Amino acid sequence: MVLKPDNYDYLWTDHEINFIFTSCYLFPEFRRADIVLIYNWRDKGLRFFLSKQDRLKFANYGVRFYRHYFPAWQKNILENIKRGKDLIRETGADRLKVARLSERELKGKIRRRARLFQALGGNYFYTEFFFSDKVERSFSDPQIRKNFQAMGRLKFRARGVLNSFYNYHHIFEPYIDEAGRRLKRKDIQWLSYQEVLDLLSGRHVRESHRDSRSWLLAKNTDWQLRSGRNIDKTIAEFERYFFPPSKATFWPAVIANRGSYKGRVKIIRTLFSNKILDELKKVKRGDILVAETTGPEMMVACRKAGAIITDEGGLTSHAAIVARELGVPCLVGAKVATKALQDGDLVRVDADKGLFKILKKAKR
Repeated sequence: MVLKPDNYDYLWTDHEINFIFTSCYLFPEFRRADIVLIYNWRDKGLRFFLSKQDRLKFANYGVRFYRHYFPAWQKNILENIKRGKDLIRETGADRLKVARLSERELKGKIRRRARLFQALGGNYFYTEFFFSDKVERSFSDPQIRKNFQAMGRLKFRARGVLNSFYNYHHIFEPYIDEAGRRLKRKDIQWLSYQEVLDLLSGRHVRESHRDSRSWLLAKNTDWQLRSGRNIDKTIAEFERYFFPPSKATFWPAVIANRGSYKGRVKIIRTLFSNKILDELKKVKRGDILVAETTGPEMMVACRKAGAIITDEGGLTSHAAIVARELGVPCLVGAKVATKALQDGDLVRVDADKGLFKILKKAKR
């Protein structure tokens, strides 16, 4: 297997995830794409990369999607959002009685959540910024413009529900932890949902060490997990290529909401766990919020921010929509902001020119 970093674009990094999350994330739309997932056990981050060839393919498809296929997609995602809310409520009601579930009922609860995660994830896939790379150029078509604007609102609603699926503690924890208790397995969160179902059906599954070593999943490996010395070399090549040491003091980004602002940086990691609440407390009134992405769970911090910078996203991203509503300067698609900046850096956000610049580094 040969994976060359220069054939790919870096998308984002998720933190505080486990393998239940990862296995659910491999929904059909995702698996058909030339994507590489790299888990770095040292910083507990799961990095996502998309081939440049597929990014171009998705950008071309995005124009057709907004012109012809958006209405059917909209109907489907609205149905799945409703089903997601029902499962969230059901999880809350089940917490005190999960120990009384039969094995068949327990498997059914896990399977339904995994399937809806994948269905809603498959819907949400079409909201990602790489589908809208060329859409703005087609705004002369009123149908495309109308559907694109509706997408922003729907994405916001879908993310609110998906966050409960992304956060293991909200939707899977009662059932997966109960399975671990019955099976006497301490590695239960680092198994795939199918492996958990196999164990509950009496099949043998090897102990998992996925939390304590780096690994790679990719279409080029037919989505079979790879780890070991050879993979460590590939992972190191991706890290050096995408996150090299740099002496730069300013970086370009996509303008999501115009304006200029000077302030101190606070970096918020993308955490799909309850620890996000502690992260959000870092942001004080007037700080520049820097994150890989934002979501509804970050609104309390967004409202305090004087400006917003995100590594990922496009004009329909949560950060872009919220910044326009709040009237604060915003840059998205910065790629390296969370790596180039550190808490306390004094930074100028120039969202008229599409760049951000370090004015004074914080004491390290």
